[in-house]
Amino acid sequence: MTRTLLSAAVLLGLLPGCSLLGYYKYERAPRGTPEEAERIHFPHSYAEGIHLRGPELAAFIVALNEFIPPHSKADTANEALTQCLTRRDTYDATVLKANDDLYFVSFLPKVERCGIQLQVPLIDAGATFAIDRQGRILNVL
Repeated sequence: MTRTLLSAAVLLGLLPGCSLLGYYKYERAPRGTPEEAERIHFPHSYAEGIHLRGPELAAFIVALNEFIPPHSKADTANEALTQCLTRRDTYDATVLKANDDLYFVSFLPKVERCGIQLQVPLIDAGATFAIDRQGRILNVL
């Protein structure tokens, strides 16, 4: 009995260390109110939508999580720009299928979406990832 309690105490003492190793808890997206939900009318067709097949979607998710990990912070001297660059809706993304085993995912920032007007262009604010079908990042530009 004492051994079990000691093991449980040691385990509980080690759990906060998971955050130090990069473990994070997934935060679910906030939900609208029932009233807002009632006002939504879903389309009858998605023909005009953007279509990502499974491998393209998987490559996009890998690249997005690598480029802007959950709870990430950009490193700039300008706090408004820092917050802007860590928002996923700041970026436009392009997924290009090179072949059945290689996908390129490119992210390009649009800081004007944050209400920021820059006097000089951002350098190295975007990225392009080469990702294989297994979800491995082969190269980053």
